[in-house]
Amino acid sequence: MNLRNKLLLGFLVFIAALVALGVWSAWRLRELGGVSQRIISYNYDSVVAAQDMKESLERMDSAALFLLLGNRDRARAQFDQHRARFDEAFGKAAGNITEPGEPEIIEAIRSDRDEYYRRFEAFIAEGERRRPADYFQRLEPLFNKIRAECDQLLQLNQRAMAAKSEVAAGAARREFLFTLSLAGALGAAGLALALLLANGIVRPVRELTATAANIAGGDLAAKARITSRDEIGILAAEFNRMAERIQQLRRSDLGRLIIAQQTTEAAIDSLFEPVIVTDSEGKVTRLNRAAESLFGAKAEAVGKPIAEVAHDQRIAMTVSEALRARRSVTSESAAAVIPISIDGTEQSFRLRTTPMRDEEGRLLGAVALLENITHLREIDRLKSEFVNTAAQYLQAPLSNLQMGLHCLLADAAGETTDEQKDILYACREDGERLERLMRDLTYLSRIESGEAEPRLAPVRIGDVVQSAVESFRLEAEAKDQSLKTDIDGGLPLLNADAEQIKRVLDNLLSNAIRNTPRGGEIRITAAQREDYMSISVADTGHGIPPEYLRRLFHRFLSVPGAKSGSTGLGLAISKRLVEAHGGQISAQSEIGRGTTITFTLPIAHEGAGHGETARAD
Repeated sequence: MNLRNKLLLGFLVFIAALVALGVWSAWRLRELGGVSQRIISYNYDSVVAAQDMKESLERMDSAALFLLLGNRDRARAQFDQHRARFDEAFGKAAGNITEPGEPEIIEAIRSDRDEYYRRFEAFIAEGERRRPADYFQRLEPLFNKIRAECDQLLQLNQRAMAAKSEVAAGAARREFLFTLSLAGALGAAGLALALLLANGIVRPVRELTATAANIAGGDLAAKARITSRDEIGILAAEFNRMAERIQQLRRSDLGRLIIAQQTTEAAIDSLFEPVIVTDSEGKVTRLNRAAESLFGAKAEAVGKPIAEVAHDQRIAMTVSEALRARRSVTSESAAAVIPISIDGTEQSFRLRTTPMRDEEGRLLGAVALLENITHLREIDRLKSEFVNTAAQYLQAPLSNLQMGLHCLLADAAGETTDEQKDILYACREDGERLERLMRDLTYLSRIESGEAEPRLAPVRIGDVVQSAVESFRLEAEAKDQSLKTDIDGGLPLLNADAEQIKRVLDNLLSNAIRNTPRGGEIRITAAQREDYMSISVADTGHGIPPEYLRRLFHRFLSVPGAKSGSTGLGLAISKRLVEAHGGQISAQSEIGRGTTITFTLPIAHEGAGHGETARAD
């Protein structure tokens, strides 16, 4: 018998047992439902009718009191209304006689009712001769008798309902116990059958699993034992063929490539980075498990602004910038690394923030991913130390080379020809460029290693911008360029290093002047945005191709059409200086219309120190 038929047989037995139990239970439930229905039809209607008769009788008695008070019209109307209701209820009770003694009570109520109606009509007809004593002598005794008879009818049916309910409860208990016993017996039989069937299926599967574990452990010579001819036996035979094929692949180049690919995919799948998702207003909507371990439980963080959830101001600033500019914001430099303590060990994370949009381009929110780069930061530190050491060792030979070129140009070693001087001038220019490159590399290395941390203090952005503009005004005028500033005097102070921010502006202004044609315009603007300030340097130059914008702040980037004259490190240094302050820098450009580079800096809060060395949080 194959595996399909074995499973089908086992399931058929289970289904037959369930059907039998279901049919039995449905039949007994139908019987119990019939008992309940008989209680309602036999007794409940009579109980309701008796209660209605008592209530109507009370209302008719109240009508007699209205007569004694002289309100004949109201008494007449109330008596007629409730007489009809009494007769209707009496008709229901008389048509539902089911219990012994109930016919006598119904007949007594009918007789006394008719007498009560006759006396009440006579009581109404007496008019002014009516006295209270007549009510107590003629109507009240008959009223009390009818009410007592209605109570007898009510109690008779209530006792019958209680007795029938007790009988039904006893029957239900018996049926419950019998059904429970039947279900237990069927369950035990089914369990025994399931164990028998499972053992017959699982035993060869276990043997196959053990063989697979041996192969996974490297024993490719392991074989599965074939003990049946069903699907499991066929699976074992195919498994053995697969093991032989794996042995062949393992010995081939294709096998090695497949193993390498699987290893790479497994390594990528095992990455688990913290992720924070916000809505378009910057409020947290979701955290993954890794982020919960850093920023607290998801239930407490959801709905709060990102600034309250994140422990680092740069995270909130990056999310705000991504939502405002509707573009990805990434901090690549080591100076922009966010340190977070995990289990007493400081880990370094690099923040990547991307806005989310729907199919129509509407902004839905932002996703912030924290990439753990602790090991990469250590590599960067070693690299920076190497660059710094190499620059220091090259400084002396380069100085000697420049001194030698100067002596040759001054004819200190003999007269040189004009052609020789042209070569020497070119060598000196290259030497000066190399010296500038070494200075920038050394400074960049100091920034990335943490040696050039910003000395934070309250700074007025207008003063820093004005100082940078004055440094380049003559150069701009020489090219007939317009150098303008748009800085509001009421802007708050920045928490920044004035010297480093001026260097950033110097780099941006130098690039803007160099790449803007004659008669162009360069404009510097500053505006407050929540808890940080945005500073922009815009020019009307040739613009930057879109494919180069993402790598604009990388080292030694060469943009087609850009004029030479820089070391290729100015924008990289600017990016790291801005990020060291806890800000972000970005570029927007359009071919033929110019480029705008914007960077953000935190606003100084009360209590910011002067001249204190600290890293922006």
